[in-house]
Amino acid sequence: MSLKHYLLILIILWSGFSLHAKESFYPVSDINPILLLNSNAVVRESKILLEIYSTKKVSYKVKEVITVLNENGESEGVLYIPYDSNRTVNIKEAVVYDKNGSLVKKFKNTEIYDQRYFDGFSLYSDARFKRITPNVSTYPYTVMYEYTIDFNGVVDYYDWTPIDSYYKSIERASYSISLHDDMQVRIRENNIESIEKNEEVDDDVQYSWQLKNQLAIEREPYAIPIYEHVPTISIAPTEFSYFGTDGDLSTWESYGQWIWELIEDKTTLPEERILFLKELVKGEDNTLDKVKAIYKYLQEETRYVSVQLGIGGFEPLSAEKVDEVKYGDCKALVNYMRAMLEAVGINSYYTLVNAGRTAEKIVPDFPSQDFNHVILCVPLESDTVFLECTNQFSPFGFLGSFTADRMVLLVDKDNSRLIHTPKFNTNDNLWKSSVSIVLDPQGNAVVNDTVVYSGLQYEFIEDQLRKTTEEQIEDELKEGDITGAVYKNIVYRSNQSEVPSATRIREIDVARFAAKMGDRFFMPVNIINQSSSTPRREKNRTYPFRMNLSYRDIDKVEIQLPEGYEIEYLPGGTTITSDFGSYQYSLEANGRRLFYIRMNEINAGTFQPEKYAAFVEYMKNIYDADNQKIILKKL
Repeated sequence: MSLKHYLLILIILWSGFSLHAKESFYPVSDINPILLLNSNAVVRESKILLEIYSTKKVSYKVKEVITVLNENGESEGVLYIPYDSNRTVNIKEAVVYDKNGSLVKKFKNTEIYDQRYFDGFSLYSDARFKRITPNVSTYPYTVMYEYTIDFNGVVDYYDWTPIDSYYKSIERASYSISLHDDMQVRIRENNIESIEKNEEVDDDVQYSWQLKNQLAIEREPYAIPIYEHVPTISIAPTEFSYFGTDGDLSTWESYGQWIWELIEDKTTLPEERILFLKELVKGEDNTLDKVKAIYKYLQEETRYVSVQLGIGGFEPLSAEKVDEVKYGDCKALVNYMRAMLEAVGINSYYTLVNAGRTAEKIVPDFPSQDFNHVILCVPLESDTVFLECTNQFSPFGFLGSFTADRMVLLVDKDNSRLIHTPKFNTNDNLWKSSVSIVLDPQGNAVVNDTVVYSGLQYEFIEDQLRKTTEEQIEDELKEGDITGAVYKNIVYRSNQSEVPSATRIREIDVARFAAKMGDRFFMPVNIINQSSSTPRREKNRTYPFRMNLSYRDIDKVEIQLPEGYEIEYLPGGTTITSDFGSYQYSLEANGRRLFYIRMNEINAGTFQPEKYAAFVEYMKNIYDADNQKIILKKL
């Protein structure tokens, strides 16, 4: 070999080595600076391909590259994939790069955390998850994950919501669908103004969406749920297969029929239980009282235990089995209650609901499997009762914010349909207080107050009804906002009423209730139900804001002043009205007694961004009114 050829080989080898040494992947310096604004993480690339081969074979192919900028974005770098016996997960690559794009770590299969999912209340479950936590202490860093999820049939497909959290920007994100053998899907697009869409991309891909250079979204006070204003692509099947059963999701009626076929033969009860139930309701005069008696039996004799094995995520345990073991999940307990009512001749309906205070709403014209809970609907002659069957303490007919005021799917043979659960209004959601305050010459006070919580405000103290007095006092000391309070006694009791309500009675000694300055006392106008903060101001509000709860608070307070003092300053009453509610209070003196009456009413609703400044001003005016001081002067 000549020296010339030898040198040429060295140059080629050195060039290759140099190129390899300088090779970098997704360096942070490549990120457009504008995408770093308000960002804790940046999605460098997200590619999802949904391949539908048949109703029994579905695959997701995913590649995600995310740069974590700081510790607040740490969760964005964690890979978490749930799975069960109906799907397999194959993580093909998991890599961590530093800010320059140099390799830090490549995860081996043995380093991937794979564990059974434990939620604390599921007795039987085949749910598992795979998780990778980078555990990198130097920011920024970048993770890259490639994986596939293969399903042996699905009831529904994953939605694509590329902007799924606040403070996360996106360089590139795409979602594609490949349909094989004439398979069909239904698609619903929402808020896609910033999305680039393509159809019939090539022979293999029928649909594709892309999002590029999306700035991070800041969380604003009183924000509506993020899914309401970001791009979302919902995909749903027409026909589907799941654990050996076939169904049709093209209409609510057809989907309800599939559910009906899973539950129709599950209501058989032992003969002795049927005789017991008939005896239980024999003395009741009307259907409503019979339902109440059986519901009371359900609450006293059963407990909630989740069962999520295979099709058990949709199919309940039989009523006979629940009667034997005395437990079940929402599906099983609703079915058991349905069976017991059927045994005494009362018709009821298994009803699917998407539960949760901020749960996504069911879209009437887009049938899909967006339900996560089951309740029971019992039609009566004059009304319809809905029963929550998993709560041993819930008042009869009370759904609460978990399932009230939303569309639900009533399952009925050949006639399943959407209906709406009851809504609680301002007149239902009440706080009514009656307060007596006796002030002594040292500024200390004895406070006795009685508060009735009703409607959705009942939920604020529902847990207290099951606690001891010692636990209740401990909670007041932790969470109460009366400085210097010593709780001598607290009593909670549930009230029997059409709208659920409960009463709290307290006896409190309050040291330095009135602040002393020289020969004067400064005393708060409102101590029991005081507005304690105001919303954060926003110069450039971007998105709508929401008040979730309509309610009315009414406070009546009598204050007995100590001898030897006179009123130097007494705030005048005020009235404030706006689109967001109304507020008023009056304060009058009669000898050594003061009488304070306050009413605060808040309107639930979604309001446009331009109204936010007025909302802040309204809430500030209430805060100022609540925090005024009465001044007493020593004679």
